[in-house]
Amino acid sequence: MKTDVVLPEEPQNERTEGSPKPAPAVRLGNPKKSAAESSPFQKAKAKEKRLKLFIWGDSGAGKTTLALQFYKPVVIDLEGGCDLYGEAFDFEVLKATTADEVLGAVNWLLSNQHPHRTLVIDPITIYWDALQKKWSDIFLSRNKGGKGHKFEFYDLQPKDWMTLKAEFKEFIRKLIALDMNVIVTARQKTQYADGAFMKAIGDTFDGEKSLPYLFDTIVRLHVDEKGRHMGTCLKDRSNKLPKEPFEAKYGLFESLFGKETLARKAKPIAPPALGEIKARIRVLIEQLGLTSERVAKGLVAYGASTLDDLTLESAEAILKKLEAVLASKNPMTNTGGNSHA
Repeated sequence: MKTDVVLPEEPQNERTEGSPKPAPAVRLGNPKKSAAESSPFQKAKAKEKRLKLFIWGDSGAGKTTLALQFYKPVVIDLEGGCDLYGEAFDFEVLKATTADEVLGAVNWLLSNQHPHRTLVIDPITIYWDALQKKWSDIFLSRNKGGKGHKFEFYDLQPKDWMTLKAEFKEFIRKLIALDMNVIVTARQKTQYADGAFMKAIGDTFDGEKSLPYLFDTIVRLHVDEKGRHMGTCLKDRSNKLPKEPFEAKYGLFESLFGKETLARKAKPIAPPALGEIKARIRVLIEQLGLTSERVAKGLVAYGASTLDDLTLESAEAILKKLEAVLASKNPMTNTGGNSHA
């Protein structure tokens, strides 16, 4: 007696025409990735970075003049050095006196759309002094029984410098993250030999010691015998600046780094909350079937041409309106993203 049932141990070599193909074998579990696929690394690629320039030199060496030649500068002026440049250059300025004012301005540039392309900190020497003053005042009121307490002032102790330097490095990290050209100036001071009393060995910048490690490009400015403002490149990760002393003018930087790179529009770095709100707005635009023309017209009222240009305040207002429209069209809609029948 014949049967159509194929036993497990019998091979099923033939299949009649028109009969369904056997289902593919199902493998449980995740397939194991190769070492290359699971690697956290990727191939390095050349990338055009914003210019992060640290310049230092003596008074009159041309630090502020060079910085103000860059495209659409905004200046955080800590010593009133920009007062004489208002007619010669077109720029906006914040006259800051405290470290918190400086940090607040940088945070605003990080998170808002603006027309500026270059941020100038002039000079970082005063910011470093202001940061020390800030923490001296804090420790004066906080550590009244501490070793550094001197009644009317406070002597920063070795452990205190860790707190101060941590804030300074976080400030520099934000400057590096900023999608703008950043030019930081510093005063010049005499450098003395270690272990020797007042033995001058040359000149150096006046500021926090780790500054040279934090910037891609470092240039020292001086005036030569012909009265020209000259620059000497001390460090340049881009390998674009001349090895020999050069006349410090913006035209040279533009020719080496490219006008498109130096003048391109700055993009704000959205905080996580802003990114999530914009993502939700895009979902609602899709759900409501809004045309790109209608969206563009609505954005104009908030001073934006695209969703990426929106500030946190504007994005929150738009989200609230779109959720109200969606709720009016479907009262059963949950504006948090889920719908329930």
